[in-house]
Amino acid sequence: MIALLVPLFLTNMIYQPVKFTSQRTDEFLRNLRQRVNEYFDEHQISTYGNHEMVLKTIAMLAMLFIPYGLIVSGLLSNGWLLLLCWLVMGIANAGIGMSVTHDANHGSYSKNQAVNRALGHMINFLGGFTANWKIQHNRLHHSFTNIDGHDEDIAPGPVLRLHPEQPLLKHHRAQHIYAWFVYSLMTIFWVTGKDFKQLNRYKNNGLLGKRPGKYQDLLTKLIGTKVMYFGYIMVIPLLFSAAPWYMTVGFFLLMHLVTGFILAAVFQLAHVMPSSEFPVANPEGEMDTHWAVHQLETTTNFSQKSKIFSWYVGGLNFQIEHHLFPNICHIHYKKLSKIVAETAKEHGLPYNVQGNFIDALRKHGQILKSLGRQAAL
Repeated sequence: MIALLVPLFLTNMIYQPVKFTSQRTDEFLRNLRQRVNEYFDEHQISTYGNHEMVLKTIAMLAMLFIPYGLIVSGLLSNGWLLLLCWLVMGIANAGIGMSVTHDANHGSYSKNQAVNRALGHMINFLGGFTANWKIQHNRLHHSFTNIDGHDEDIAPGPVLRLHPEQPLLKHHRAQHIYAWFVYSLMTIFWVTGKDFKQLNRYKNNGLLGKRPGKYQDLLTKLIGTKVMYFGYIMVIPLLFSAAPWYMTVGFFLLMHLVTGFILAAVFQLAHVMPSSEFPVANPEGEMDTHWAVHQLETTTNFSQKSKIFSWYVGGLNFQIEHHLFPNICHIHYKKLSKIVAETAKEHGLPYNVQGNFIDALRKHGQILKSLGRQAAL
């Protein structure tokens, strides 16, 4: 089943330049930046992480490597306990990705960029590839949020329709039912074929830069990264775990189903919602809004009152603040959200907020159903 679905995720996007207007709404961003700067000055705090981030990082890494240590020690032979260890690792994978490597790859974890680079490369231990992530997420998703043909977060291929400009196919009528399973497959595809196809696409679209040999260097690193990942996450457990090989392979897949669902759900709830705009550039490749307003129109916050949820997802439930200030560590987003909401209201701009996580999941299901049945929203 997985092998059959993988080709559906392979998209050949060709990126065309898109420009945002700098007129009219510059004042909103100027006022907002001034108020945010005043907040940090008044409280005499850094925009980067602090001891809370260090403790969270230790906790997240412990969640991953303690169960892993128990698995490869050979001390556990009970299948249910081994399953529990793999499931905890799946939860930890998502938590590390959202709470640690995400900030680090944005350069907001620490003012020491060496620390950011080191922690950012933790994504390689989760099965990803840092260089690809920075292009897909930092450059494309953050710059061109919800713009079809540019934002890869809404480009799963024909298996799902996440934008009104994408082709409407017959099977999309049921996507609000099967999308949750497809989301679970995200990181299984990510650790196998996606990174290779993605790197090749970035080369063909000139996103790797013009340095000779850059693609070959990155391809070599990518191959080495995958060998390292499967070596520690599959080969070592197969050799040293007390479980039979087929159980280890099955638990590995279950771990990724958990990680994939969590990551996909959190990221999709932020942008594919009934309140989300799906802007389209004019034939000249120009948008009629300012970049900051575009972020407000395409982004949604949710579950803002849950401290535990916010802690685990790395503040990504405050996605508006993250998109406007990706260079600020997520531990500050809750406080900044009041400033952003008030400033947006003063300028007559939207500030989209959903309720708790379950409410947001339900709303996302509604937009999936609408996108699966209507040619245009």
